[in-house]
Amino acid sequence: MARLGPRSFQVLIGTISCVLAVACAPERTPEPSGEAGPRLIDASGIEHGFEPPASRIVSLVPSATQTLHAIGAEGALVGRTDFDTEDWAQALPSVGGGLGPNLETIVSLRPDLVVRFAGEQDPRTVERLDELGIRHVAVRPDHVEDIYSMTILLGRATGRSHQADSLVSAIKDDLADLAASVHDRPRLRVAYVLGGSPPWVAGPDTYIAEVLEIVGGINAFEDLDALYTSVSPEEFRIREIDVILMSADTDFDRALAPGARIEIVGAGLELPGPGIAEAARSIARSLHGSGNG
Repeated sequence: MARLGPRSFQVLIGTISCVLAVACAPERTPEPSGEAGPRLIDASGIEHGFEPPASRIVSLVPSATQTLHAIGAEGALVGRTDFDTEDWAQALPSVGGGLGPNLETIVSLRPDLVVRFAGEQDPRTVERLDELGIRHVAVRPDHVEDIYSMTILLGRATGRSHQADSLVSAIKDDLADLAASVHDRPRLRVAYVLGGSPPWVAGPDTYIAEVLEIVGGINAFEDLDALYTSVSPEEFRIREIDVILMSADTDFDRALAPGARIEIVGAGLELPGPGIAEAARSIARSLHGSGNG
């Protein structure tokens, strides 16, 4: 594996759920839960009803943790991961990582719902939660639309559907306004670097690529065959790159793209959650001096 800096490592393991997986197929065939109330299908293809709403939640996905906070459901949280570093979350006990969490700690928190990653990276956790009779729902925010689906799912799970719908509408409106504000700006070829040696970049079919498109950019690595992957120095040198975006703690050899402008945009975009519109606006300002709204 390429060597990643501390923040980028947290992001790849804690929030970008399938970066190391070849494929992420559903774990089991969808089946009714037998419960009354509204029903939704989660990111693993499982249908859920949420009556009564969950009141004790362990979140194994930092973007889900932030979403619960954004819809006013943080009072239902009883556990988080080591990657949930916001001040407001520090009073909550940590269960370790989002993948391979400490199951004894989870059990001790007596959750009525665990929010986990969808995919095949951590089958043992899924099996043990099933064996222990602990209910879980899966999220996988690979795309912008997945962020909306996750928000709606968590709103339904906590009895805060109205707040979740309002948050989704606000994000959609903000992104639409941002796209309109940069419509006439020159389109720039952009590489989003997550860190590492050789460097990891965001490829096509990711929410990061979608945001770059929204803010008037073209993903310089849109032809890769992975969502996120390391690329050789030669790959940088043969591409036309106008701007390289990276978070403040990313270690990048600027000689790889001597003609590119380097912009430090922070790590806001590396968390696919309720702050995506704010992160997109920051990137628009970096690319075009626009997006102030």
